[in-house]
Amino acid sequence: MIFQKKNLRKFTISTFLLFLTLFFPYQYSFSDQIESERLTKEAPLPSMITKEAVPSKQRWYVGSFYDLGNTVQGQRTGEWQEIDGWLGYQFDKANVYGSFSQLRRFHEKDYTANLGAYFSLNNYYIHEELGGGWDADFIYKFQNILEVSHKLYKNLFWEMGYNYRNYSYNDNYLAYPGLIYYFGDNYASINYGVTHIESRGTGQFGTLKGSLALTKRLRWQIGTSIGQWLYDIYGLSSQKEYGYIAFTMFNIELFKGVHLGLGYSYGTEKPKFIKRSFDCSLSYSF
Repeated sequence: MIFQKKNLRKFTISTFLLFLTLFFPYQYSFSDQIESERLTKEAPLPSMITKEAVPSKQRWYVGSFYDLGNTVQGQRTGEWQEIDGWLGYQFDKANVYGSFSQLRRFHEKDYTANLGAYFSLNNYYIHEELGGGWDADFIYKFQNILEVSHKLYKNLFWEMGYNYRNYSYNDNYLAYPGLIYYFGDNYASINYGVTHIESRGTGQFGTLKGSLALTKRLRWQIGTSIGQWLYDIYGLSSQKEYGYIAFTMFNIELFKGVHLGLGYSYGTEKPKFIKRSFDCSLSYSF
């Protein structure tokens, strides 16, 4: 009789845990792979530090980015939002900045702060960023980004990026070599990414993006990433978590030094995750 009660208790606990796993999968999230979305949406490294991007008389720049998103995650629906703000200064061969972010996943909020710089050294372009997070429910506690780019031939550049992120559950390592080609005021780039998560193995993905100057004041940007562990919501193996991210944005110069961006992104990942978001950015150089 005692043996049967113990078995019944074990069965009840196991059933309860299974119920939580099926209907509240967010509680088992291992990390939030925001780096995949960053690679999809951001411009490649060299174009961010050329003197054409920030005229010599406009040294200071300030900006903000708002991702108003919602998600379907298993049996749950809710908000996924991000608010970024940054302030920077353009030197002759360097661009130094600081940034702050608030990220919201359903009812939880995490925060990050970062310091970084872009350097231009004889056709080599280097980006270094250090940052940390607090109230870290899903975001990293520490990260380090290092990106290097160099001219191969005329308007063709190679790029090598590396990102280390320390989470509560594990350490993540991301490397993404790629190529960038410039034609006039436009560019196209491609990256191959490899993500290694301690104790869980390695995943792969690819990123393709570009930017076209439609007029002197209007620019169209597009990007997509396809592969494994783009979000890593459920903490499964790379073979079971795969999907894609698609992004588009129009950027218009309202006044001299004032730019407004409006865009949309859609991301999905197996087994059951969908993220839709409207994006808005506003920047000012002075």
